[in-house]
Amino acid sequence: TDDVSTAVQSLSRFYKLTLSRKQSISTIAQETEHATIYLEIQNMRYHNSISFVSDIPDELMEYQIPKLTLQPLIENAIFYGLELNVDECRIVLTGWIEDTSIVLLISDDGVGIPSEKLSAILSGNGNSTSGGTNIAVYNTHRRLQILYGPDYGLTYSSTPGSGTEVEIRIPAIRKSATEPSN
Repeated sequence: TDDVSTAVQSLSRFYKLTLSRKQSISTIAQETEHATIYLEIQNMRYHNSISFVSDIPDELMEYQIPKLTLQPLIENAIFYGLELNVDECRIVLTGWIEDTSIVLLISDDGVGIPSEKLSAILSGNGNSTSGGTNIAVYNTHRRLQILYGPDYGLTYSSTPGSGTEVEIRIPAIRKSATEPSN
């Protein structure tokens, strides 16, 4: 019953963060909380085989980020780190300010992505090794570019057998004190 209670509480918080805010822009703190809850839920499914480290400096937490930016990328890392016959997966989320941009980096130690598939991920024409289309990753990338311009979005790098990194680049915009927070 404790496990069921924890699962229901986590799912409730996850959906509240996903669905209740009407704004399409969130904060890095809220997106990190959303990703952490998502990983708690996945760890229930995968018997705590996902290790997650969030190492984002406190000074970045009140910067803006489009809602649902981190979760689809972390979902992809879990899928390729665990569902493709890897016993454990380590995901690290870090970030920094670079000039007038915020860079967030999601790293995993999964199976990696072959170079011939890597270039297709952000094109909208890709197919994953599992038969998927990578549409969530593509949509996340395009949404960032539509909101902020072609200098922003996602960049993937990967070494088969060692893991994958996805860099998220967005403009450094602090949340306004007048905006509601949920």
